[in-house]
Amino acid sequence: MDNLQKKLIEALVEAEKNWISADHFIYVIYPAVKDEKLHLRVLENLYKSVVLTITSVLKFEFLHKRIDLTKDPKKNLEIFFNKCSKHYGIGEEDSILLKRVVFLGKKHKNSGFEFSRTGKIVILDDDLNTFILSSEDMKKLLVSVKRLIDKVKIKFKDN
Repeated sequence: MDNLQKKLIEALVEAEKNWISADHFIYVIYPAVKDEKLHLRVLENLYKSVVLTITSVLKFEFLHKRIDLTKDPKKNLEIFFNKCSKHYGIGEEDSILLKRVVFLGKKHKNSGFEFSRTGKIVILDDDLNTFILSSEDMKKLLVSVKRLIDKVKIKFKDN
């Protein structure tokens, strides 16, 4: 196994660790403390997990000369969803949820104001647009991210 392949596997392991943290927050810690701000920790972990996994896939596919990459992260994300996702068995519903994780993760990073409501967290962007996350939303995102990681692990093992 060469150095790049080892780094891709390490990134995937790190993505899975982030997913495990998110899972633990939503199913163990949140029910015990009922603090909606934990949804932000879940989102942060899911965002890191998705970014690490997608980056690994893009590097892997580039290494095997199946795609070209650009210096623009938005274009690379489009390349993943347009060219790689089907190859990895990622369905339309999961693609939508994964894009939501990336979108909300970026909104959270850049948000100046977030607050909680009963069972939900609200993210406000600079244009005062609101983005609401509930426990049920987080659980759907969690399942989708897990499927992504599992499918990528299978593909990496097969190659």
